[in-house]
Amino acid sequence: MAARVPAVLTDTDAVADPGVDTVSTADARIRRFSTVTWLAGTGVAVVLAFILVPVIGINPRTGDLVLTDPNRYEYEPWDDPAAQEARSADDELSGTAASSFVELPAGDDVWVIGPLTEGADDYLNVYQQVDIAAGLDDERPQYLGLVSQSRKVTVVSSQAGGRLWFAPRLTDWTATVSRETPTPIEGGTATGEGPALLSYEGDALSARFVFEGDGFFTVDAAFPGEVIDLVRGVDGVDIRESWPAQGRVIFRVDADESAGRWTITLDEPASGTS
Repeated sequence: MAARVPAVLTDTDAVADPGVDTVSTADARIRRFSTVTWLAGTGVAVVLAFILVPVIGINPRTGDLVLTDPNRYEYEPWDDPAAQEARSADDELSGTAASSFVELPAGDDVWVIGPLTEGADDYLNVYQQVDIAAGLDDERPQYLGLVSQSRKVTVVSSQAGGRLWFAPRLTDWTATVSRETPTPIEGGTATGEGPALLSYEGDALSARFVFEGDGFFTVDAAFPGEVIDLVRGVDGVDIRESWPAQGRVIFRVDADESAGRWTITLDEPASGTS
């Protein structure tokens, strides 16, 4: 009688032990495919989140959730699709946390904007579009300066009108605004106490600025689309400063009432100037 040869079991013939978990090749492949798919989906979700929601944070002023970058249009508020027209009532100008703008009538009085009365713990960057008819790609608005709880900005409208643009902030804001007619400088000299708004249209491009008093004494030189910090001094000031040849110049003098007298003396034009 022939001897019986023991059967050799292969992997495919193995019988699973009921007490042991056995993962088949097919199960392993399914699990591996599911893992790769989940990782790929997570990566796509992260990329889409960065594209659709570039910033997620908390507004420190209000505690609200922020889903957009408030500084994205800080230097180009005219590109902000959410820009809204600022509200003007009496001696106040108000805007939202998004970018804002306001129309400037052609050849209008000088505007003095500031200080901030709401949103005063922040600041507001101001830009001027000199000619509203010009394309923004051809003539980009010029930076005028910032308005804060203690700072103002002087705006001189052009003969073509224009528009003021206000950069976005973290909160809504309100600033005082006044529309003033400057006093012409006659005889080459102006003197006074406290704040003043003066205009000069002539050949002189420099002047001597004297302040005989206590406290801060500042003078801005303003033109359509530009404001120059001409004088920044404290207590006794005696300085000569110049400005570019741009036609009429507006001087905004800022000093405390009863702090002392100031004098502006225009220099004689250079020889050869008619």
